[in-house]
Amino acid sequence: MVTRRKRIGVLIGSAIASYMRKIINGMYQAANDLGIDIVVFAGTQLAYNFLDGGEIDNDHDFMNRMLREHARRNELDGMVICYGSYSVFMDGDAKKRLLEMYSDTPYMLIGEFTDKTGTGYMINDNYYSMRKIVEHMVVYHGYTDILYMGGQPDNREAAERERAFRDVLIENDIPIRNEMMANGSFRETCDDVVEELLDRNKKPEAIICANDLMAYAVYRVLKKREIPIGNPRLIPGAIAVTGYDDDTRSASSDPPITTVQQDFYYMGYTAVEKLLALIRDGMVDSGIVPTVIQKRASCGCSSGQQHRYIPMSETDRSNPEFYAIKVAELMREEILISNVKEEIGDRVYDILYEAIYKDVLMFSGLIQETLNADVVIGQLRELVDSEYRDHISLHSLVMAFSDYVSSLINATDNQRAMAVLSNILVEGMKYLQNCILNVSVVEATRHQTEALQLSLIARNMDLAADSDEQAMYRVALSKMDFSDKSDIYIFVNDVPVSYKEGLNVFATSGLKLAASKTAAEGIITYPAGKRPSVGNDEMLLKYASRFGQNKSNRYCIVDVYHADRLYGVLVSRMDTDDVMYLTLLALQIAMMLSKRNSGK
Repeated sequence: MVTRRKRIGVLIGSAIASYMRKIINGMYQAANDLGIDIVVFAGTQLAYNFLDGGEIDNDHDFMNRMLREHARRNELDGMVICYGSYSVFMDGDAKKRLLEMYSDTPYMLIGEFTDKTGTGYMINDNYYSMRKIVEHMVVYHGYTDILYMGGQPDNREAAERERAFRDVLIENDIPIRNEMMANGSFRETCDDVVEELLDRNKKPEAIICANDLMAYAVYRVLKKREIPIGNPRLIPGAIAVTGYDDDTRSASSDPPITTVQQDFYYMGYTAVEKLLALIRDGMVDSGIVPTVIQKRASCGCSSGQQHRYIPMSETDRSNPEFYAIKVAELMREEILISNVKEEIGDRVYDILYEAIYKDVLMFSGLIQETLNADVVIGQLRELVDSEYRDHISLHSLVMAFSDYVSSLINATDNQRAMAVLSNILVEGMKYLQNCILNVSVVEATRHQTEALQLSLIARNMDLAADSDEQAMYRVALSKMDFSDKSDIYIFVNDVPVSYKEGLNVFATSGLKLAASKTAAEGIITYPAGKRPSVGNDEMLLKYASRFGQNKSNRYCIVDVYHADRLYGVLVSRMDTDDVMYLTLLALQIAMMLSKRNSGK
């Protein structure tokens, strides 16, 4: 008898947020390691998704009921429900209704607390992490005129971070005034709120932000006003800025942003591990994910100050293995993004140790090989090109490498050795900066390509939609060549379902397969009268898994909706970063179907 692999669902909020992609990356890796299937349900959680004039809570109830039906039909063993799925725009009763839908299913919450039996949670240490940031600004830097950009008052993470801010100021006898506080709603597009905050407060020393996105808005406004960012004691008129989350752009901002690094990869990976334990044992220990404070130039710290290595001594020269251990351990802690698995950190350490040990042997003349830039760049390449690349910060590696080589320079009086090491520093930094640039270019190119493809898809579907629905689907799927290893299916309702028809409509509405693209069969479309029907109790995944593989499968399910109408569902076996693309594709298809229906 063949035992079915465990299959767990993941309910996410915004597929666009970078932190959500990191969480999904961790989950997908856990699925591979543990031999299970993952089904991602991309929900709709933001206020701008609800443009029909209806009540947000009611619309959420309808969308969540649809997602619950997908989960029920596809035989899931458990659910991971991510923050955002229950939305910062929903009230407490609406959140409660969402979780009650899964009362018969083991689930783990990400980013939210629960004490309900048969559930668990993974949350970040929001309060103490923010305390460390604020204490650094108040105690270490001595700032007293500090402004605060917070999130929504009814959001738990926003409330904990603001409470930490207030507590530190109270403990240090710094008055808290209403005009020094603002609500940026965790949005990057809160420039107007920043403008008002600065207008109310003349010459503040610092602005503490509850996330990095709002810090980017602060940066834009300060630069527009020609106000420098950094230590006001050293730079006249400057304002220090901090963020929270360590977003992908924070380290490369000008200046780099002091922030809290959250291990989202670890959060996603561990949530899957704990959910499997919950399914097996009926109970689980919930977890608080550790965080790291990244002190950078935006708060007034000199870049690299926290990465200072002690110059190599004569004792170190005679015991190179101990020096290599010491430096490799320190460097690993500085560059490692995720500590999800010990073997990752161990392997990164091994690469660092072997390189540093060999450097010291060559530097001290204990072996015949010559220490030069080519040797060191080869060592850097071994780390940067390794399978652990996604678990290290290239920006942190730049600073750590700079300080490491500088410590070697400071350890010698030999002019020739200093010249060699200086060349190594220059060439190594150039190599690492090129690596960062290449990553940025590749990422930007991918997003530009996807944006262009979606634009072409929208235009070509628009041209085809009036005359031939099958041609419209072929257009939608023909541009999926860049991910041809993925199988994608478009299911539609014979009659679009309206949100306003009530919560029970979805349970009785039938779906039919309108089109598909698979590696095995290519593109197939079906005319309206000959579409395979999906029964109310059938799995949508039976299509996506029919070319079954021995390895774990990664699925994504996105509802095809526009305004107040549900037109169907997209189902795909796609890669991690394609969740956002699939979501945007579903919106394009929905708009074309809306146009076709409005013309009838």
